[in-house]
Amino acid sequence: MKKLMILGAGYTQIPLIEAAKRMGCYTITASIDGDYPGFLAADEAAYVDIADPRAVAEKAAKLQVDGVTTCGLDLGMAAIGAACEALSLPGPSAEAARKASNKLEMKKALSAAGVQTARFVCIHNKEELQRAIEQLPFPVILKAVDQMGSRGIFRCNTREEVWENYSKTMEATKKDYCLLEEFIEGEIFGVEAMIQQGEVVYMLPNNIEAFQSTTPTPVGHSVPFRELDSLGTQIREQTEKAIHALGLDNCPVNCDFIKKDGNVYVIELTGRSGATGLSEMVGIYYDIDYYEMIVRIALGQPVKPYFSDQKCGVSNLTHTLMSERTGIVRRIHNYNRSSEEIVDLSFNIEPGDLVHPYTNGRDRIGQVILKGTSLEACERKLREVLSHIRLELEGDIPLYETVIHPVDDRAGNQCYVKREDMLPFSFGGNKVRFAQYYLEDMERQSCNGMIIYGNYHSNLCRILAAACRRKGIPCNMVHNVDDADPKQKSSNSYLIKSMGVKEFPCHKSGIAEAVKAAWEDLRQRGFNPYYIYGNCFGQGNEWIPMQAYADVYQEILAYEEREKLHFDYLFLASSTNMTQSGLLLGHLLAGDTRKIIGISVSRQEARAREVIAENLQSYSEKHQILLPSGYETEIEVTDAYLDGGYGNCGEKIQSVMREAYEKDGLNLDGVYTGKAFYGMQEYLKAHGIQGKKVLFIHTGGAPLFFDRLPTLYPDVSDEGRNTCESVEK
Repeated sequence: MKKLMILGAGYTQIPLIEAAKRMGCYTITASIDGDYPGFLAADEAAYVDIADPRAVAEKAAKLQVDGVTTCGLDLGMAAIGAACEALSLPGPSAEAARKASNKLEMKKALSAAGVQTARFVCIHNKEELQRAIEQLPFPVILKAVDQMGSRGIFRCNTREEVWENYSKTMEATKKDYCLLEEFIEGEIFGVEAMIQQGEVVYMLPNNIEAFQSTTPTPVGHSVPFRELDSLGTQIREQTEKAIHALGLDNCPVNCDFIKKDGNVYVIELTGRSGATGLSEMVGIYYDIDYYEMIVRIALGQPVKPYFSDQKCGVSNLTHTLMSERTGIVRRIHNYNRSSEEIVDLSFNIEPGDLVHPYTNGRDRIGQVILKGTSLEACERKLREVLSHIRLELEGDIPLYETVIHPVDDRAGNQCYVKREDMLPFSFGGNKVRFAQYYLEDMERQSCNGMIIYGNYHSNLCRILAAACRRKGIPCNMVHNVDDADPKQKSSNSYLIKSMGVKEFPCHKSGIAEAVKAAWEDLRQRGFNPYYIYGNCFGQGNEWIPMQAYADVYQEILAYEEREKLHFDYLFLASSTNMTQSGLLLGHLLAGDTRKIIGISVSRQEARAREVIAENLQSYSEKHQILLPSGYETEIEVTDAYLDGGYGNCGEKIQSVMREAYEKDGLNLDGVYTGKAFYGMQEYLKAHGIQGKKVLFIHTGGAPLFFDRLPTLYPDVSDEGRNTCESVEK
């Protein structure tokens, strides 16, 4: 059994350890002591500082290993060379590994070999720095020569920034010098390769998705390389020159480039495989296990046959998952369902962990790896996958997968209800999801004052007013007095007014001006305003509530999969049409077969269809997601059950509301859900639909249900009122 020493014990080394064990190797993880997962994954732990080449070589000799390797980790590069040379093992020489570990030695070797690379000056003190500033054009970059990633590296656009960052660079390095380098402003990309017995056995240029910080930092990679036809020959020439300049051999190679004006320049390279999913990317492209190739080359086994030029490359990408907010994780919501395109979707955080917006690799929360028929297809899928991931942080409104349960059959159909009214905040309802998604976007926009819009029947205004009060956020309400009588008291009006909102009444024709006034009021009070609907004309934020119900659609699909059933029809109340737009978006992206019927409670059918189509188009453009052709034909909304308009509720609807409560215990209101449930029953009858499975989305509105009780049950209303009065006395 071959013994393989793997340097590093972090999560990055786990796939390499597992591959070596599959191949029958005895695995030894080498690292300083700590709570690292690699120690448990390997057969044996070797406690050693992998930044100390001599110590690693001695430990490797003592354990009589047959190979030394790592992946995605710069820290042990010099130690690999020292151990391989001392024990005559396959791998890079000590000198080559040393050059790959020191940016100054690397740059000297590259320049001497005629490799296209940025000009540089070695800096030992401020006098040398002053002279170097005169030699190189701005912008420039200060580099610590011995640090991983972007540590100790700073882009400087002015002399003042050079002096300011020089001390930071010197604090980061263990050397008494650093580099000042010409900053080539272009687009970065990468090359993964492998060299064995002096021959480069494969070379794979890849696109880099960069996080823009002091310097661009890779957070994703993809293949095929977009400019392979125009730059491929030059890339191969410069990569081979760079590899041979350092003297690397019998190892993987990770090389960073920058391209500008048709030329490619080597930034740096090293003798190990790349991080951020690069090993997975190579493996998918060549249809191999690349971690096994890393093991093979470390043990001196041939690898060239696995990289046949005859193989068709599989388009794929990797992407680092990151948080957009700061806080303690309460729950990770991943609404994505498994598919052939999703190779990996994993998280390295758990509830209780602190997360921050991304600044460097330590802020990584997970990764996603996708494959597809083309790079464009992978990129579209990535946008869809990311849209279905959200972190629930402490202090957020808690959102859960709401129960779906059967109720009595309706019109000869098996009927089920999804209980969005059971969401645990401010009497529940679909607007609880809207509210939390708006609050998250508000935080992303660095805003701290909210503007809401609606009337005093509005469930959304009730919930947002309560959410703002809970979080201490000032809340201005633009109140449309035309949709409902502002003098009419309701449970929602009591709750909204009790939360301390500041009211800006207006007629429909004056909404934009009222929004501007509410905005200016918050600005004058020192707050950064956030209007839930976007700009003063109510445009720009359509995607937010849609996203909430595109995610809920994934919940429905998951329920169907668990219960082994399929809903033929979904029905819901459709007012502003946002919930229906989100569900329809989920349906279109899933490509499944069912009808989603919106029972309009306010808009005329033609206008409702138009709004839903606009919403879908707006979402598609913002997220660059391709909707299927002819998607407009999937929009189903009817105004046949308006019963005279918004808020009207005749005896036929009230009869259905009573029946739903008495038979199924459902609290349906007269503005939204009662009208929609009535409309669903009538629609099924009118269209002769029987023997189908039907899901009704109960979008909530409990306070409105209680408002309607006196007319639902008039015979007991006086008695109930008298009872309440005696209790108060």
